[in-house]
Amino acid sequence: MLKLLCATLLALSLGLVGCNTKERFAKNNAAAQAWLAANSSSGHMRVAGKWTPDDEGWGEAKFQQSGSRITGTIGLYTVEGHVKGEDVYLVMSENGWAYYSAVLKKKGNNLVGFYSDAVPFSTRDQETFALTRSKN
Repeated sequence: MLKLLCATLLALSLGLVGCNTKERFAKNNAAAQAWLAANSSSGHMRVAGKWTPDDEGWGEAKFQQSGSRITGTIGLYTVEGHVKGEDVYLVMSENGWAYYSAVLKKKGNNLVGFYSDAVPFSTRDQETFALTRSKN
């Protein structure tokens, strides 16, 4: 009887952990989408193409663009974003979890600014981030 009770409690607790994880993913993605929506408008700047980060640990960036909407990758991260005026707003995700957000400005052949490991972007923990347009 004790084994059955323990097995039942274990199964119940694992089920609750799974629900909590789904809620956390939903909240994380909702926060990312709300931040991007708040920072979307018509953008005239073109950022589609290949970019090289100043920190090689990120990996090459490849962006596609439709209007102000940006999609693509930075290394292993999936990227969603928007161009708003002279600014670029990005969210970098992996396996459905938004890990980083970034705010960048175009300066010549570079996108320069900051990234944060908070979603939405936070200036409290921002780090410098720069991408240089690849010639290819």
